[in-house]
Amino acid sequence: MTYDDRDRRTDGDPTIGRGLSDPAAEHVPPASNRRKMVLLAILLALLALVGYSTYYYLVNRRLPIPRLSRGEEEVAPPEYLYSISGPRGEDALTRPVGVAVGQNGLVYATDTLARTIRVFTTQGQYRFSFNTIEDGLNSTLGTPAHLAIDAQGSVYVSDRRRRAIYVFDKNGKYLRKIVPAGEDAKSWSPLGMAFDAEGNLYVTDVGVTTEHRVIVFGGSGTEILRFGSTAQANQMVDAPGKFYFPNGVVVAPDNKLMVGDSNNRRVQVFSTGGHFGSLIRTGGIPRGMVIDPEKRLYVVDALSHMVDVFDLEGKRIVSFGREGVGPGEFRYANDISLDKAGHIYVSDRENHQIQVWAWPQEGFEVPPTPETPAQWALCLSPLLLIPPLFLLRRKRWVVTADFIDALAEEHAVGTMQRRRWKWVTTHTVWAALDGRVAEDIDLGELVRAETHSDSDARDLVERMGVGYEMAALLVLAKRAKRICTQDERLASLAATLGATVYDAHSFMRKYGDSQADKPKGRE
Repeated sequence: MTYDDRDRRTDGDPTIGRGLSDPAAEHVPPASNRRKMVLLAILLALLALVGYSTYYYLVNRRLPIPRLSRGEEEVAPPEYLYSISGPRGEDALTRPVGVAVGQNGLVYATDTLARTIRVFTTQGQYRFSFNTIEDGLNSTLGTPAHLAIDAQGSVYVSDRRRRAIYVFDKNGKYLRKIVPAGEDAKSWSPLGMAFDAEGNLYVTDVGVTTEHRVIVFGGSGTEILRFGSTAQANQMVDAPGKFYFPNGVVVAPDNKLMVGDSNNRRVQVFSTGGHFGSLIRTGGIPRGMVIDPEKRLYVVDALSHMVDVFDLEGKRIVSFGREGVGPGEFRYANDISLDKAGHIYVSDRENHQIQVWAWPQEGFEVPPTPETPAQWALCLSPLLLIPPLFLLRRKRWVVTADFIDALAEEHAVGTMQRRRWKWVTTHTVWAALDGRVAEDIDLGELVRAETHSDSDARDLVERMGVGYEMAALLVLAKRAKRICTQDERLASLAATLGATVYDAHSFMRKYGDSQADKPKGRE
């Protein structure tokens, strides 16, 4: 029996969890009208706030971001300043992963797609690029990843393809390479790097499947310590001291070593001798890290597309950034660095740029009240967005792979494409769909991966007794209010969370080609 069959006895809507139709619902009581008026007033107030913010930004070149309360203190997040993307043409940034700012005021960025290092001033002016090495048959970098700069200004580049760390002077002249001794030099894969006060270099290594670890080299490049192995943690506290694709690393002023345990979604804290100390929970996948003079730990979260700021005890202070392509928005941010002025440089990988942020100055300047008709028109102009917002909004549908497979068997995947809705799923499901083609439709383009709340998913794992992937789908379904799946357990649980549920049969009955006379893009 399909979901459509089960609900035919009610209102004909093929969903799970819908109640019987109430004839009295056609009569709208006065209280409902009052609620609508309240909602309309709230909408108008929000639009007025948008207008004020627009006017404030044009006057002050910054947004009026409110203070965020943290006990007795108030913390405003860093503000976006500008982006560095390089000149047009062959020297433009294409896929920046690592970033580091030297004491010489130059910004170094690894461009993994171009296999080179781009160099800019802190104001964003392009200076030069370099990638030439002297390593046997190899004359150029392979896959440059992270960067680190030592006290003398030498630039260290981790290269996963060449399985080495290459050292250059500040002008890009090749100096030497660093690898572990013996056979490990052929299998390791270095990523994040950081120096301690004595000049020792700490490197995260993901080359051997069972030996994700940290390797420490002395000032001469000789290995002096290694620790860690591979373990996947189902809960944050599982397998302390072990890693699952460690990435960024940083040494704190008190000589604690902090390692971004990426795929275990946590930061692990060690002594510089490799002894485990504590854990810091992160929301998504921690990548690059840095600590500022105020002893604030910045952690780039690639999956949540933002940067989290903690104190050194692991208490979250504030976050900044979000997913998107606009100013101050990230698409898979990866690394972070600071300059002498305290400006924050974040590599924005899929937006092809380095973003520059800064903590706001004290005080809150209020712009003058609009006086001229033109100024009032500017403040009220967001009201013009109301009709386009309602007309252009796209419904979001969560889908699973088994639902798409069922449609593919009926040669009905085209129905999804013709509807022009926003089809979303988890990153894991999307990875399984990416590269597949059905009815000449690229499923990786039709369906988009969407980030979910890790804490909400883990809460559902505990409350509902489901696996993490199903919990992630349920979080997305709860937010989107609709999900398409063939899995009866997933469907039932989604219904309890208030989502409308379809299987392939009920979906095609309502939205299939026989319903082609319905308006596209809206139910």
